Amino acid sequence: MKAIFSNFYPLNKFAISNIPLLLLLVLSCNQQTQKIPFNHKIKVEKTVIKGKVDNWPTDTLYFASLPFHSPYSTFEGFHLLRSNKTFEHTFDRVDEPFILFLTPEKRFLDQRSFLLFEGFTKEYYHGYCKNFFTMPITTYLIEPGSETIVELSKTSRYGQTEINFLNENIYCSKYYQTTFELDQRLDEVITMANTVEKAIDNMNQKEKELLTSLKKESAFISPFLYNFTKAEIEFAARKEFLRYLLLDHPDMTSKFFENGIPANITERIEFDKENIDYATLISQEYNEFLELYINFKYSEMAHKLVVYKEFDKEKYELASSQLPPLSKYSYLANNLLHSNMNQQTKTLSKKLIEEYPDGELNDKLLNKYN
Repeated sequence: MKAIFSNFYPLNKFAISNIPLLLLLVLSCNQQTQKIPFNHKIKVEKTVIKGKVDNWPTDTLYFASLPFHSPYSTFEGFHLLRSNKTFEHTFDRVDEPFILFLTPEKRFLDQRSFLLFEGFTKEYYHGYCKNFFTMPITTYLIEPGSETIVELSKTSRYGQTEINFLNENIYCSKYYQTTFELDQRLDEVITMANTVEKAIDNMNQKEKELLTSLKKESAFISPFLYNFTKAEIEFAARKEFLRYLLLDHPDMTSKFFENGIPANITERIEFDKENIDYATLISQEYNEFLELYINFKYSEMAHKLVVYKEFDKEKYELASSQLPPLSKYSYLANNLLHSNMNQQTKTLSKKLIEEYPDGELNDKLLNKYN
């Protein structure tokens, strides 16, 4: 995502703005009490999030993007609340949707590392996305030309923040909030399975159920959110199945790598690598799946279970051959930026830059390895 954030302060710079914020006018007629079709005609000149906070523990609103496909491209900043507890952030030159989170305290920005980089470590997180998204953090899917208006209320400093949406297309804004529980719902049906066949059947059934429910929502949410949620469901199913195999049942899975992978397992995890769109690319579930997928492919190549393969030349080459074209650069660049610097990673960084001379993370790679 190429975007410049205006009307906010970068965390490494403090300034006082003399431009007054627009007052948030909350009218009862803005409330939608029923599900109505998504209005595609609603567009605003600028992409904005604004609102008001209640029982906020600080005088500041911190925010950052969550670019799951490219963690080192994250944006972050803060905004001082006005005396009436209102705020407004404008995002200039936004040409693609992105995920944003808000929090009252700077230290909670550090929680992004836990979420964005968990796939790059052997300490793979066994919890659910919901555990992160119910911290003192609220997250939003921001689309170009949209205006998100919220009232944020807290009952305790560290508890969940209540969100009251006041913008048009309220149902779409609310629906995004439901996507945080998808992996938990899929995990629950696979955990009870005592055979691979039962695990696949349970996963297929639950995935079909979730996709059927999503299809019924298509008229009420934006096309991008529909595609995003579809990707979250499909790749959460693959991710949870790989986690079932690699992490929950290593003894059973080791035999598969020694004797050959059954066709039903291969069918359950493979996907169309030439048909990855931007909505899929920024999906959290898709990007978590990729790391488990590469580890699975390495184990298959090695004929033994390797739950986690450290990033090296061998893994670089494997990822280059196995990942979709749209994912290859960001996956390799992020891993190189996350790896320790040595002669091998320095050589791999140079190789990647030569292959992708316009890569958005090349400056960071050059800064680290030169």
